[in-house]
Amino acid sequence: MTKRIGYVAIALFLTTILPCAAFARQVYYGSETESVSVAYGGPTIFRFNEPVKTISQATRFTITPADEENPNYAVLSVTPRFSEGKDKVTFILSDGAVINIKIVTVTKAIPERTDSFYDFKPKESLLESLDKHQDTAVLSELDLMKAMIRGDAVTGYKTEPISRLVNSGIANISARLVRVYTGPKYNGYIFKVKNHDSKKEYLLSPQNLSLGQPNTALLSQVDRQVLGTTEKDNFAYLRIVAKPTSIYYNVNLPVAPIIKK
Repeated sequence: MTKRIGYVAIALFLTTILPCAAFARQVYYGSETESVSVAYGGPTIFRFNEPVKTISQATRFTITPADEENPNYAVLSVTPRFSEGKDKVTFILSDGAVINIKIVTVTKAIPERTDSFYDFKPKESLLESLDKHQDTAVLSELDLMKAMIRGDAVTGYKTEPISRLVNSGIANISARLVRVYTGPKYNGYIFKVKNHDSKKEYLLSPQNLSLGQPNTALLSQVDRQVLGTTEKDNFAYLRIVAKPTSIYYNVNLPVAPIIKK
């Protein structure tokens, strides 16, 4: 009886989520390792363009067909076994495509966490889309950055003020996430980076910034590169447009002290 109830629950879950594939996080795969996050405490659905033939060992995750009663190996359920951790998992599709995915377990409390569905597509399909709509694809990235600079709302994106410290990795430098934009194509982050050293200036170089490994940052901008020593100039707002699989606390800030000769 319990097992049957479990099947019914899964079926209801799939009935609810599969028609909403348009709201899934799309991940375009190629030869690089893609990084995705899954929330602890429940399943995340991975949908592939072809059935999965083999899966490498994943000690930290349970990976099964989403509907075990009527298995479809193109739609898998990924459930973390532990509250934190990560695994690099290789999925080999029936057409021979090899997809390397770094799966990272996160808490449901992270601000980017807005879905439980990833739709994996070959990178060739993205390139075809870019060829047809190249100007729109480029502008959409830039439009989000412009909206973040102006403080505007963006249609289709959730905007959330927030206050979360992240590790800057540098003494006397603090970084606080103050706003998040989440949507189907990108995540947007605004950090307030502050220098707490009253005697030493620091240089903030957004061109050297990275967000995760592999790097998921696409665009970055800062309103002040030199973090001074007074209350008027010791802080800057750093804005990042990143892939929808990014996680805010994976930011690697490119900050270095300015050595005066």
